[in-house]
Amino acid sequence: MVPALAAYAWVNIETTSSQWRQAVHRGAYRTSDLIRRSLQHEMLLNRKDDVHAMMRMIAAGPGVVGIRIYDKRGTIIFSAQDEEIGRRVDLQAEACVVCHGQAVPLQSVSSDERTRVYRARSGERILGLIHPIENLPECANGPCHAHPADQTVLGVLDVQMSMAYADERLAVTIRRMVGATVALLLLMGAISAVFIQRVVRSPLQTLTAGTDRVARGELDTRIPIARDDEIGKLAAAFNRMAEDLGRARAELTGWSRRLEEKVVEKTETLGRMQRQVVHIEKMASLGKLAATVAHELNNPLAGVLTYTRLVERNLEDGTLIPEERDETMRYLQFIRKETTRCGEIVRNLLLFARPAGASLALHHLNPILDRSLMLVRHHLEMANVTLQTRPLEGDDALVCDADQVQQALVAMFVNAVQAMPAGGTLSVSLAGVEDGVRIEVRDTGIGIPAAAIPHIFEPFFSTKEEASALGLGLSVVYGIVQRHGGRIEVESTEGKGTALQLWLPRGAATAPADGAKGASS
Repeated sequence: MVPALAAYAWVNIETTSSQWRQAVHRGAYRTSDLIRRSLQHEMLLNRKDDVHAMMRMIAAGPGVVGIRIYDKRGTIIFSAQDEEIGRRVDLQAEACVVCHGQAVPLQSVSSDERTRVYRARSGERILGLIHPIENLPECANGPCHAHPADQTVLGVLDVQMSMAYADERLAVTIRRMVGATVALLLLMGAISAVFIQRVVRSPLQTLTAGTDRVARGELDTRIPIARDDEIGKLAAAFNRMAEDLGRARAELTGWSRRLEEKVVEKTETLGRMQRQVVHIEKMASLGKLAATVAHELNNPLAGVLTYTRLVERNLEDGTLIPEERDETMRYLQFIRKETTRCGEIVRNLLLFARPAGASLALHHLNPILDRSLMLVRHHLEMANVTLQTRPLEGDDALVCDADQVQQALVAMFVNAVQAMPAGGTLSVSLAGVEDGVRIEVRDTGIGIPAAAIPHIFEPFFSTKEEASALGLGLSVVYGIVQRHGGRIEVESTEGKGTALQLWLPRGAATAPADGAKGASS
């Protein structure tokens, strides 16, 4: 509504301004024509002084700025200002271009084109009107004139009138119209605001408050709006919705209670079944482990039994020649080797399965690395393996079991050397990370098949073909890392090598120095 009213006011102002301008132009044209008629009689009688006097008298009137008469060559022959007489104007000036700028006689120019509006140096607008002075029969036949009868126009009457009063009155009228429009807009706005407040906003606020209460769970909320319009229908629909929600919540509460009872009952049943399944899985795992351990121990024990009988047979003879004595010593060495192997199987299995027992203290990792490398240095030289190490820079302290960490490092080093039967490079690097220390052991060996990577940490699993391979090295490493709260990852490509990465947390490594007393370095 406001844009429509503003548009109506704008159109009304434009229409009023146009009509005002047309009225001013018509009035000015009549005044100019009256001046022309008043001067015509004196000009026919060739009373130039009277013409000058009359022009000065008319120019002294209100609203008249100037009066002058041009001949057809543009020379001012009469003027209310004496200093202008005899001056020749430019034919392209505003008073002359209407006729001289186009090939039409002045009589055929419309009255609207005979007017011009411009601003004086003072800033006020001036309305100029031109009237042709025609060569009438009484003028052409007069004794004082020497103009031929075929000359239609003798000159031009130029009347300049001030539009200051008209502009002022028009501005006053426009201001009144704008003020009335603004007042009407304010009145309509106030009426609309009151109407919207009472009819729309207040009921909507009530609906909004009711909606908030329902959202908070107050489903007994009702909107007290008794009306037949859309707001009333919306309130009624809201009340029905709240009532339906209340019934639905009551039903859901009942179903939820019964569902909870069923869930508790089923949970107890599932718990019993899960405990049975866990027991069965434990028994199956124990049976599998027992079978595996029995198989692993059976081979060396069978050899021990066989060679023990051979030794007994040799000893029963009472006399041993040197060759038989050497053979017996070889049997005893085999028995010792296989017995030691059985002990290693049992010891590594206990290390893997032991849930606790780590002696944690504050230690420095670089010395542990040095001791581990010293234990395998001869093994590296015999296998033609080049060693590259990068110790931990900065703080290398962490809480750990130094012996177990050393055992894990040695196991990884030995495993890496065994993966490089033709020699290669073993790279060991330590680095500090945000949550602890990272140990990376990388070799350039034969790598691990992709299908075997998920199983390399399982006990008795090995990718080596040697019969002496127990498959417990990485399992023991995995157990040690788990006991220290760390993690281990493997990256391997067949034919290119394998990289094992261990992350060990620093734990209480940042504890005060007095807490580290007695820790190895």
